[in-house]
Amino acid sequence: MENWKPVKDFEGKVYEVSDLGRVRRIKAAQGATVGALVKAHPQQGGYLLVHLRDTGRDVQKALHIIVAEAFLPNPLNLPEVNHLGCKRDCRASMLEWRSDAGNKLCEILKKPLRGIRFREDFKKWTATLRGKSLGSYATKKEAQSVRRKAVESLPHIL
Repeated sequence: MENWKPVKDFEGKVYEVSDLGRVRRIKAAQGATVGALVKAHPQQGGYLLVHLRDTGRDVQKALHIIVAEAFLPNPLNLPEVNHLGCKRDCRASMLEWRSDAGNKLCEILKKPLRGIRFREDFKKWTATLRGKSLGSYATKKEAQSVRRKAVESLPHIL
């Protein structure tokens, strides 16, 4: 069942957001239909934006942030919202609050092949993490294994 809550800073005014990552209009304005869904538009980087209008102001907000503000408790007052899957999946169940460092760590973990490349000049595979060399290896599999272990040894960060 889809649950709806007011959009932060628009409480009781014009918009509601659902835990499934949708925004709807709850009051008519300038020809818009009550209950009509607000279309989300992809921005560079893959995040979805929604355009919200209220008396005297136009605001573009990232959909994942609107959903998190409405449905995810943030007792540690963490500043960023991390996607647990695809950036276009803005369901509350696919989002979490994170610190900046924690969000960056999640990006590293989501891209296991980043930091692995073949060096023609050495005829070897190299592994790097955060710009630091982890060594050169005869096979891609070896380089991936070393990088995976290095990533897994990073400290847990919220």
